[in-house]
Amino acid sequence: MYSVLFQRKVAAWLFACAAPIALPLTHGTSAAELRFDPVTAKAPPRVAQASIELLAKPLASGNTVLRVQFADRRSDAPVVIQGGLGLTALRDDGVAPDEKAGDGHYAAFVNVNVDQLAKERERRLGLARRVKDAPVFFMRELHGFEPFQPNRSMKLEPGVASILDKFHGIPLTVDPARELVITDTLVVEDPARTYDACTGVGTQLGPWTFGKLMTEIANEPVTGINPADLVEHWINQWKSDLPINGFTVQNRAVGAQRVLDAWPRMLDGRLDLAQAPFRLLAIVNRLDLRGATLYGSSDAGEGRLVFGALNCLQPQPGQPILPQAMPFTVIFEYGVVKTGCFQVREWAQQWHALGSLVIGSATYNAALQAITDQFTLRDANPARLPNRSAINQVRTNEFALATTPADTFWELRESKLRTSGAASGLLEHDTVAQTPDKSKQFTSVLRNFVNMNEADVLNGTHEVLLEFPAAGSPFRGGHIEPGAGFAWDASGILNLEARHRFSLATCNGCHTAETKTAFLHIHPRNAGSAAELSDFLTGLNMPKTDPVNGASRTFHELLDRQQKLDLTANMSCIKPIDFPLEEIFFDPVPPVFAH
Repeated sequence: MYSVLFQRKVAAWLFACAAPIALPLTHGTSAAELRFDPVTAKAPPRVAQASIELLAKPLASGNTVLRVQFADRRSDAPVVIQGGLGLTALRDDGVAPDEKAGDGHYAAFVNVNVDQLAKERERRLGLARRVKDAPVFFMRELHGFEPFQPNRSMKLEPGVASILDKFHGIPLTVDPARELVITDTLVVEDPARTYDACTGVGTQLGPWTFGKLMTEIANEPVTGINPADLVEHWINQWKSDLPINGFTVQNRAVGAQRVLDAWPRMLDGRLDLAQAPFRLLAIVNRLDLRGATLYGSSDAGEGRLVFGALNCLQPQPGQPILPQAMPFTVIFEYGVVKTGCFQVREWAQQWHALGSLVIGSATYNAALQAITDQFTLRDANPARLPNRSAINQVRTNEFALATTPADTFWELRESKLRTSGAASGLLEHDTVAQTPDKSKQFTSVLRNFVNMNEADVLNGTHEVLLEFPAAGSPFRGGHIEPGAGFAWDASGILNLEARHRFSLATCNGCHTAETKTAFLHIHPRNAGSAAELSDFLTGLNMPKTDPVNGASRTFHELLDRQQKLDLTANMSCIKPIDFPLEEIFFDPVPPVFAH
């Protein structure tokens, strides 16, 4: 039975984790005043070296001393971390357990799970007998491989400091086809969970159908919004010129109407969501987008379902012949909220457990649905009003809606639920993440943004602002037309590596020129066939050539995600009171990469 004191500590910890505001710390800050810094949760400071030292006699604040040297020179202000038993501060002010003020060596008492750490160390040593090197990624690029040599002599003994391995995970333990990007037709054509409007096979409004997802997002019992009305309102956004952030997004009315004309309706005139003309392409685990629980993140990344639009009608005389699997993908991107190392580890293990099951079997598909239900069902995020949905955004990538042959360009858009106003609870088109309006290409405005933010661009922490260079000067776009694909550039950009990283972080840069991708990372598919994946994901046909300076660039996105899943699923925090030890060297996907 836990003591009353312990229960109070856990309650205080949970309260502190929920606090969204970071307070400035001073040497005199008390434990009750500690707050996480939300910036470090997604962009933690890099650690050069860390060690732990077991205490001969555990204290109320922990059983171990953690010592950290950051890669950059910092002020001696404390850094708030999750110590396991609660919030604590890494200090460099000479206050115990720190030994000397201002020497760049930070220290804190933390609560390490010694037994689980020993098991994880044995696992790594076992892997080292099979694995000689591990990939090194930076800014989503594969920079090579380094020897995998876990510390064989590390043994926790009181009074002895043990250097921690800079461990980032071992990819071979993760099967990407079963745990990360699931495209197997035995899954995406599971007749109990999917429905194909063209073949008529499956279960209408099954848990992995387009219509079911939109129904859950609408959450009619709470919002009063009919899900068919939500969907038609969303599609109608393409039928009019839209003012978004000061730019006019041109309509694609003919193509949008074509989609509506081909969509069966019910007796009341509403779209029949049970026969939605969209085919499931993939179910995707984006745990790699999570934040660092060491610094208080409750963001466990995203779960995604990818669909391709269908044309199930036979062409009429005088009408264009369209493929059944249309060049039009829709991605439902759901946020996953998990608090602390213990919850995030358990979430990762649910995905990782899929790797031990036969893909497409009844057991596998049931286990996968048990995962997806946690973010797709209504009320998955009660705090996000008014819909209480976990959906972050819905992204589209298409040229199927082009009006005439003259404007058959690929276009990317992003839609979000409105939280207020007349359209509250409805899905409407919004600005596209991290991407300027196309009119900024080759301009001094783009040049100045990259040059002025060079350090942040190189570190992956810049934000493409709504307005730049000043208020009233719109910058972020309401859509992007990659057309034949282009790399963002402007005369006078001082650092070509900053140019590349800025462009790679945009929607069109990632989908075209910077990765040498033909617009889609997951392709539409015909019934009975699995969706093809891009080289950017699979690492095939590498390296690619930088479109501006000719540098060789190697991408293997799934390999990076494999590493991060292995690391997360095997963290040594098997209880809520355990310190998230592996998070010390965890390298989240930089905040700029929203895709």
